[in-house]
Amino acid sequence: MTKLNKKLSMSICIIVIMVSIVSLTINKMFIHKYYLYEKKKIINNIGEEVKNMDTKKLISDIKVIEDKYNITIVYLPIDINIEHNEEEITENFINKFFIKDLSLKKFWISNDILKSLKQGSINKIYNQGKSKYSLLVKFMEKDNYVFAVATPIEHSEDTIAIINKFYIIMSLFSIIAITLLTFILSNKIIKPIEKLKILSKDISRLNFRREEIKTNDEIEELANSINKMSLSLEKAHNELNKRNQNLKTFISDASHEMKTPISLIKVYSMGIQDGMDDGTYIDTIIHQSENLTNIVNTLLYWAKYEKKEMKLSKVDLKVKLLQCIKNYDMLIKENNIDVTLKIDDNAIMVNADESNIEIVLNNLISNAIKYNNDNKIDVCLLKDSQEVFLSVSNGSKDINKEDIDNIWKPFYVLEKSRNKDLSGTGLGLSIVKEILEAHNVLYGVKVYDKKIEFFIVFDSL
Repeated sequence: MTKLNKKLSMSICIIVIMVSIVSLTINKMFIHKYYLYEKKKIINNIGEEVKNMDTKKLISDIKVIEDKYNITIVYLPIDINIEHNEEEITENFINKFFIKDLSLKKFWISNDILKSLKQGSINKIYNQGKSKYSLLVKFMEKDNYVFAVATPIEHSEDTIAIINKFYIIMSLFSIIAITLLTFILSNKIIKPIEKLKILSKDISRLNFRREEIKTNDEIEELANSINKMSLSLEKAHNELNKRNQNLKTFISDASHEMKTPISLIKVYSMGIQDGMDDGTYIDTIIHQSENLTNIVNTLLYWAKYEKKEMKLSKVDLKVKLLQCIKNYDMLIKENNIDVTLKIDDNAIMVNADESNIEIVLNNLISNAIKYNNDNKIDVCLLKDSQEVFLSVSNGSKDINKEDIDNIWKPFYVLEKSRNKDLSGTGLGLSIVKEILEAHNVLYGVKVYDKKIEFFIVFDSL
């Protein structure tokens, strides 16, 4: 039995015991008094009814009244203004009661009682001793008749004692039954709670799991909420681990990329110091300084971009794409590249951040020029009722699965560029990935027939 089971069972037992004690006390102290109060109330009401009746009609209707209220009414012609033989009057009343099957052993009417009737009716109780009952009698005077309205009062002490004894037995039985029932029912409540407690501890230890609980109540709803929380925490935890791993890789790659120009600057500076400069050392140092500056600037942009808020608006993707291609027109001609355009005639509107989409387009076009193997670039921009499809493809050397898996990673370069005007840091596609994911669009890369194709799918406006 769990601690909660014990506490619950103990609490219910204490409540049952306290209720039983209170009930026994009430039975012993108040039930008899309440019973007597109700009897007096009944006989007083009958007395009022009798008082308001005509004497002759009352005498003729006594049997009807007795049957109606289950009482006994007797009367004698008595002048209450004179002294009477008390024994004679008492005997006469006892005989009257006896005729109506009411045998009295202790009954007495004194002249004082008769005189008191001048002020109104009076109630008297006659205890019949071993007969185990008393007689409640209301005396009243009406037209020189003294009426006695009587009702028996049972002695309830013995009855109450028996009832109390039975009540104690039933209370003990109730305590046992309630304890067993509490244990059975509380298990149905406590076991799921115990499972949830263990689940919470496991989640706190980063053991993200689920617990199936079927109770069809609020506990099941709580379990479902905790399961959802566990799933969300697991996803967030895995994402955090992935980001941490990416950060470690990023720092390692950034350090490696920056190490080369720093080392070259140091070596050529020492060569100048030693008088070994053949006239090219300064140019090399300047070139490597520019590479280092380029890396730092790109890193700074990337750091700023992660905190940048997206400002979405309607953008004509066709206009942006044609302008981007025009910006690289000179390089396209210098490298004798044939650009094939497959673009819809009408304006192609998408919901995007204008400046960031320009960065994406510039990266895709510059990479197509930089890593081109067949002097051909295919650009496709098509629209239907639901989607806008953009793709940029070009010939490239054999690309294996590892290249495709790593292509979006920072500082990853497929091959060295043949055009030093387009030399980069390997961060371009990483920035493209961040921008496209922030736009929540479908994107990817495909390789076929010695071609590499980057594609993006926007929602059509």
